[in-house]
Amino acid sequence: MSRQKNILVAPLDWGLGHATRCMPMIDILLQHQHNVIIAGNGDSLLLLKKSYPTLTFLELPGYDIKYANGKNAAVQSLLQTPKIVRTIKEENNAIKQFVEQTPIDIIISDNRYGVRHENIKSIFMCHQIALQAPKPFQWMNAFFLKLHLRQIQKFDALWIPDNEGENNLSGILAHQINFGITHQYIGIQSRFLNYHPTTSFIENIHFDVLIVLSGVEPQRSSLEKKLIENFQQREEKVLLVQGKTATFTQSTINHITIVSYLETNDLFVALQKAKMIICRSGYSTVMDLATLGKKAIFIPAEGQTEQEYLATSLAKKGFSVTCKQADLNIDAALNRIKNCTGFPVFNNSTFKLHQAIKYL
Repeated sequence: MSRQKNILVAPLDWGLGHATRCMPMIDILLQHQHNVIIAGNGDSLLLLKKSYPTLTFLELPGYDIKYANGKNAAVQSLLQTPKIVRTIKEENNAIKQFVEQTPIDIIISDNRYGVRHENIKSIFMCHQIALQAPKPFQWMNAFFLKLHLRQIQKFDALWIPDNEGENNLSGILAHQINFGITHQYIGIQSRFLNYHPTTSFIENIHFDVLIVLSGVEPQRSSLEKKLIENFQQREEKVLLVQGKTATFTQSTINHITIVSYLETNDLFVALQKAKMIICRSGYSTVMDLATLGKKAIFIPAEGQTEQEYLATSLAKKGFSVTCKQADLNIDAALNRIKNCTGFPVFNNSTFKLHQAIKYL
């Protein structure tokens, strides 16, 4: 990449994690003075607009996936497949229209299957290649993998945000697979790698437990309500981050401080300050905690089999503990995490990502 190029980066809009894990890549591209255009929608796009206010942004159609509460959440999620297929077509049309007006040299899509172009080198970034079916249907995993690879193979290459070999985080989701496409493990991607914090208002907030929420509705709001109810019965001081990026708000309910969202610097300070962390087991959150060498109570979103697998596999390694949203038992989880070793500080760097970008 010897000359300046126009590079379109498009993270998925399910929660904030896809946007935050794209930040190290965006930073490297900007360091090399490439022109970065960010495509997306929803809260994740708002977050990137706040982080990179001088860049160009393209609004894409939203998937608008709803994860219902209850044991049938996974089945209800599968029923939304037609909506997903329709959105993929819509975002692909949006990309075609955009490139007619703006020349693009490279497309990097984080889990957006329609963000590609047959005449432009298109990279797909994903950690969850082997999709996990709900428990009653796990015999279909091989079938789901085959279908998923067909979609991924429409791109020119696959980038996997994880380490190769045994020292990895994604487990069976992205390892021991015959990809059938040029692929690279680009290392663990966290916006907190080599991060140097500055002064933050978080330093003036007293709390023991940090709760970081994200993800789609109505599960996000439902979990927020449950956690507030639980901690109102306990003595710990709590800082709860809602993961709502539209406007910043701050309020207090007894000994619980609630903020709508935190910028990168403030969240870094909060994570380092917290004695206990409660969050979803989204993969980007897992990468952040591994980078910082922290431990957490994971509450996977119901119906998101990827989060359920990650929460279980990481708990088995002693990095974290997990509990279900449906029968939330915070007392037991807080007791178990006292004996948890937490994540070792993973030996990661941006070297592999630099190499991947260099040879685009």
